[in-house]
Amino acid sequence: MSTLIRTDVTSVKLCKDIILAGIGSFLCTFYTKNSKPIQKIQALNGQKIRGLIPSKCLTKLLIFGGKQFTIFNEIESIFKSQIDAVVYDDWIHTAIWLSENKVALLSAHNVVTTWDITTTKLLQQHINKDNSILYSGLLQPLQHDILVFSGTVYSQVILQWFGDEQPLHYLKGHKGVIFSISCNLQRGIIVTTSDDRSVKIWSVTSVHSDYNIKTYWQNAHIDCVHDLYGHLARVMRNTLTNLYIISVGEDSAICFWDYNGNLLKKTISHKNSCIWSLDADESNLVTGGGDCGIMMHPLSSVTYNSHGEVINTSVTPKKVLFTARNNIVITTVGNVLNYYNSNLNKIQEIRLNHTSTYQLVGLSSCKQLIAVVDMDGNLDIFMENCKGDPGLKKIIETRLHLGKILSMQWAGNRHLVFCSEGGVITVGASKGNTIEIIANYLLPPCKERWLTASALHDTKDTLIVGDRCGHIHLYEWRRQQPAYTMKRVHGRYGPTSIDIRNDIVRTTGRDGTVRYLKIINSGFKYMSCKDLEFEWVEKFLDVQGKYVCGFRERSLVVYDVENDLKVVDVSCGGGHRSWDVVRYIENNGGCYEECLRLMFVKNTQVYVNTFRLRDIVSTVILPGTHSKEINCLRTYRRRNDDPVTWFITGGEDTTLRVSTSEQEAEFWDRVIFRHLSNVRALKLLSVSHDEVLVVSAGGRAQICIRTIGFVDKNVTAEELIDYQIKGTDRERRGNQNWRNCSVDFDPETRIMDVEVDELNEAKVMIYTACSDGEVRVFEWNRRGGQFTMIQEVRHHKTCILKLKMFTCSNKKIITTCGTRGDVAFWEVSSEDGTLAEGPALVLRTNESGINSVDIKVTGGCQFVLATGGDDNAVHMSLVRLGGDGGWAAVTSHAYLNAHCSQVTGLALVEGLCVTTGVDQRVTSVSWRLEGEDIKTEFIDQMYSDVSDIHGMDVVRDSGDRLTVCVYGKGIQVIELLKP
Repeated sequence: MSTLIRTDVTSVKLCKDIILAGIGSFLCTFYTKNSKPIQKIQALNGQKIRGLIPSKCLTKLLIFGGKQFTIFNEIESIFKSQIDAVVYDDWIHTAIWLSENKVALLSAHNVVTTWDITTTKLLQQHINKDNSILYSGLLQPLQHDILVFSGTVYSQVILQWFGDEQPLHYLKGHKGVIFSISCNLQRGIIVTTSDDRSVKIWSVTSVHSDYNIKTYWQNAHIDCVHDLYGHLARVMRNTLTNLYIISVGEDSAICFWDYNGNLLKKTISHKNSCIWSLDADESNLVTGGGDCGIMMHPLSSVTYNSHGEVINTSVTPKKVLFTARNNIVITTVGNVLNYYNSNLNKIQEIRLNHTSTYQLVGLSSCKQLIAVVDMDGNLDIFMENCKGDPGLKKIIETRLHLGKILSMQWAGNRHLVFCSEGGVITVGASKGNTIEIIANYLLPPCKERWLTASALHDTKDTLIVGDRCGHIHLYEWRRQQPAYTMKRVHGRYGPTSIDIRNDIVRTTGRDGTVRYLKIINSGFKYMSCKDLEFEWVEKFLDVQGKYVCGFRERSLVVYDVENDLKVVDVSCGGGHRSWDVVRYIENNGGCYEECLRLMFVKNTQVYVNTFRLRDIVSTVILPGTHSKEINCLRTYRRRNDDPVTWFITGGEDTTLRVSTSEQEAEFWDRVIFRHLSNVRALKLLSVSHDEVLVVSAGGRAQICIRTIGFVDKNVTAEELIDYQIKGTDRERRGNQNWRNCSVDFDPETRIMDVEVDELNEAKVMIYTACSDGEVRVFEWNRRGGQFTMIQEVRHHKTCILKLKMFTCSNKKIITTCGTRGDVAFWEVSSEDGTLAEGPALVLRTNESGINSVDIKVTGGCQFVLATGGDDNAVHMSLVRLGGDGGWAAVTSHAYLNAHCSQVTGLALVEGLCVTTGVDQRVTSVSWRLEGEDIKTEFIDQMYSDVSDIHGMDVVRDSGDRLTVCVYGKGIQVIELLKP
């Protein structure tokens, strides 16, 4: 029984107020209004759902995929099976309803069949003359018959009347196979997409006006009127609405076209994975992607015109800012501060008595206080009226004797942080109508010695600042020098913003990252980093940390960090100009709407754009995860009865993700880490009941160590080690002189598997299986933080695929498996954790590479070894350790019928061996020892909906049930009965 499924969403359908989705062989339904899940039910047997076709009365649903189809009935948004899945002898490409009890199917060999769904009998079958392999198709029901569109492998679309021997038309023009066909007969339009990256619009004209009759199509002229290129890869699907042609592709792009062939909008979605399915009504578009996610996009965003205006100030603006009441503060070249009332279009002009033309302007956290200071120390602070008519009132006018002031930031709503020549930091607080200096600090020497961002911790009396070298400094009260410095957190421009919430420090920078630190014992712990798709990340727009703003080349961008979505993209010319963004809630007739206002200066004019988010923001119906295959997975539960399961996964998309699941629709990525290349292996070491040590490794011979803490459904993370065995010349050299560096001619070594063992409270040993045939042993000192390689051993002359550690007869043993089917056992020293000079025993179990291994200790001095590999077989061996230290393989047993392709996952528990492989089968076999013989017996086999299976992990072993998680192109949690 499957309890959780996340894989490619191969079919979606909008039906009334429900979204239908085919995820593997399961039909999943969701409400469109609130995204809440309604139902998950298995529809097909071992086949992915490729199509969901509601009947005309919307009470029945035709589901097809692979060589199967079935019918479901709908009663009050709940679907129930009407017939068992019917197995056909060919792949089904498309289907339609002919009546309430009759359907038609088009299969891959250009065969059209009609079926009676009440008796599941085949009524008619027509094999078209052009018996070409089809990649797509469309059945269009007409008045008395069916028009068949066949998208062939030969780059053409064949139009044929159902039952006729001769085709009506051949549509030629594509240079690749046809992936999708849509038509709007009222408009006389046919749209096709192909792997040549094009979208073609065909115009249908005829001397007859009724397209439901045969003579219309016999006399029709079909011409390609528009050849559209907007995608960078294969165009997988398209759909039509009254206004738009919408196409999606392998490049994660959604292109919106009008019927004249103009590209209206292009957006990237689904985390750079292929978009497999789409459907649209006149209000929304729903897409399903290769990231296992479902998203709903408002069609109003296609031609949405923000409320744009140009502020006529009749002055030359230098700096612009939004205030708390959504009005605008403008500083000019002269000694004037302007306050623009957006509602009344009036300007309040305030004269400044400053002696320097270089002025710094700052806005407090509440956006009500505006500070203006010049280089000579003349400071003015204004406050915006909370009630009544909007306006600014000067509350402080003073002169600071700090020398030449180079930077100024607000730290909260009361404190100002100044940085003057020599790196002198001065913290001032408002007191009456003046500024009281409450602290002085000194910035460490650097190239450009001034601050770029600052924040004040209210409860711990600490100041956190960032400088132009990208360093973050923490100052304690009444101590001039920094108590702690974390170097090069951001790039050479320094952090652009710093804010603190519950001891978590959140920083942004112009290096395309958001970084999270934690304040602990007068210092920082580096927690995690979020990489964004644009470099200039300026600041967060909300306290929760959902929206950030910044620049991507010439565009001002607002980005949703939680869902990895671009919200707004406004071309303004670049980030060197003055600009500001504000998020606010607007009361629109009792309906509260979330809005954004963007402002920038261009050609000495102030431009303001206002957006309503509900009209432009996509909704996540089902959250996505990895965009490519998952290479490794481990599950963690804080206790056996804990309803929450944590999934730690590493994939080909170079990410390590920590996700949580309590119910089917509550699978969310909580934390995402980046590797340099793919993540191939990971292991967990429990530190406490709510904290684990995660060791991950993979391409570029990279090893990363992190601690992950679990509190309720939240995750805290700390990055401890990022180490490369081999890297580029610069990475290997580090801070060394070039004379002391060696050249490595094999920089592309990969770590294939990893094991971790706690030697004592201070030392952790890490064992890695590498693609160059070596086992490398590392020692990590927890207290000092040193990570060193202490041993390299070599026995396998080829790539080592798997590595496993276990304990038998009070000995720690490492098992390594190679590509030639050999297994080596190494004894581990209990003193320093190193391996013996040579293996204690070498067995040849499989005929070729071993992809999975598990071991079950059955007595004080013997264990059962189970391996699965490229020879499609599962091999089990009984190994015994002698009292004199000798090793011996007592007996072996091969189970050859478990799979018909490579075995990639294996779990060996008491009396049960569960295996899985590329054939997507999960096989359960019972095993037992009878004397020195191993006996096996087949129990059960089921299909998994996850393709390209890479492995399997045991989630829970309790009583009569075993819960496993299969992973590859997605994940699936399966509950099995024990014998």
